[in-house]
Amino acid sequence: MYRSKIRAASKSAILEAARFLAEGKLVGVPTETVYGLAADATNPIAVGNIFAAKGRPANNPLIVHVDSAESALRWVCLGPSKEMAEKWRLACEFWPGPLTVVVPRAPGVIDQVTAGSPTVAVRVPSHPVMRSLLQNCDFPIAAPSANRSNYVSPTNANHVQEGLGDKVAMILDGGECQCGLESTIIRLAADGVELLRPGSISLEQLESKFGSVSVVKGVSKSKALDTSDRAPMPAPGMLAKHYSPSTPLRTAGNWDPAQIPPSRVARLTFFPLPDSQSKCFRWYRSLSQTGDLDEVAQNLFTALRQADLTECEWIVIDQCDRSGVGRAIMDRIDRAASDPAS
Repeated sequence: MYRSKIRAASKSAILEAARFLAEGKLVGVPTETVYGLAADATNPIAVGNIFAAKGRPANNPLIVHVDSAESALRWVCLGPSKEMAEKWRLACEFWPGPLTVVVPRAPGVIDQVTAGSPTVAVRVPSHPVMRSLLQNCDFPIAAPSANRSNYVSPTNANHVQEGLGDKVAMILDGGECQCGLESTIIRLAADGVELLRPGSISLEQLESKFGSVSVVKGVSKSKALDTSDRAPMPAPGMLAKHYSPSTPLRTAGNWDPAQIPPSRVARLTFFPLPDSQSKCFRWYRSLSQTGDLDEVAQNLFTALRQADLTECEWIVIDQCDRSGVGRAIMDRIDRAASDPAS
């Protein structure tokens, strides 16, 4: 067990974090998406400690973070297909950034990272602290969200301290996450591109790059794949119940004030309510002052955590169109909700 401490992300702290990772320890790290629970992706024991610390199902693969598209090539096997090579080239144009790419794995990738799958998920993050950490490591970094499995993902260092403070050697403080949602995940094949998990890089952006992109069943309306067996999941973040506060959550469209009075509700909106309405709720917060969905995405997980700390019996949250980043917002809300929106 480690006594956790949050450290400002100075050069010396980043070097210390790299040393901890090289020793097989876990470190809380900032990325542009959410904070990650980092380990040396080539160390089976360290990677196993990620699963143990999170209580993560063994069939739920991890994302391998590297510092460049060139570095990523060491861990993937694209084969001789020109079509596959071209799709990889196009995907790399989103890097560094919040896109994870699932492709066939190279022989050197350990089973613990892929959950035994023949594919590997790789990403080049853009957060300057994470990039500096990667550049000071001689190995890629496996880093799922730094929270207990199925709970709300962390978007600042304090969230990591609260949830996994006794599991890590250090938490690098890189400030609030810019995106606030986990990365978009796509799977590349010679004959097409599939969206496995929506994120800040939208379906529309992907289609502008690749042309047609298939949305895997279970993503568009978040009816996630049944993983009751132990077969490897196609990608992280596809559990039917995920990103969930302890307090039951309903979408506004499925909330009946006659059954659940506002006095029992923590209310989250995407645009400010008039005072005459907001004061009816036991607790209230607007995730944006202007209805900006990028701002909503950035604030979503922090707001869910705050609402979970109130003494309210229910959380009720707005809905939005499933386009642009709205697709990712509703994916997370659906997985967190007691009653996924239709």
